[in-house]
Amino acid sequence: MAKTVSFKRQIKNNLIALISIFIAISSLAYNTWRNEQTEYNRNIRTSSFEIIKSLAQLQLLVDYAHYDATDHDSIKGWSHVLYIRDLTTAMSEPSQESAQQLFAVWQRHFSNVETEKQSIEAITVAITDCREQVLLELRELK
Repeated sequence: MAKTVSFKRQIKNNLIALISIFIAISSLAYNTWRNEQTEYNRNIRTSSFEIIKSLAQLQLLVDYAHYDATDHDSIKGWSHVLYIRDLTTAMSEPSQESAQQLFAVWQRHFSNVETEKQSIEAITVAITDCREQVLLELRELK
């Protein structure tokens, strides 16, 4: 006659296997989370560096348009502003807002960059604010 083995006895007999399964599932979950976090950080880092480079190019374009009458084409700034705004879609809400603010300021002032100091100042402040927000987000990466 076959003996029925109690549930407690089965757990005791298979405790090592159960612990191994728990460890394997926990490790898989952590590894998946870590890979996703690493990919997120990589995306933010890459976007941030591209944004910072584009902000520097935009600032240079604005400075040339205002201070060097021989070399200016403020219409080129649109490509930088749009590129910056597009890249921030992968970033936090505050970064997106600062890029949108830069876009709005550029839209309002780009045509007066060569003639009005007020326009240069407004654009420079928006560039600085965007740069500071992107750098803040870079510093906060885990």
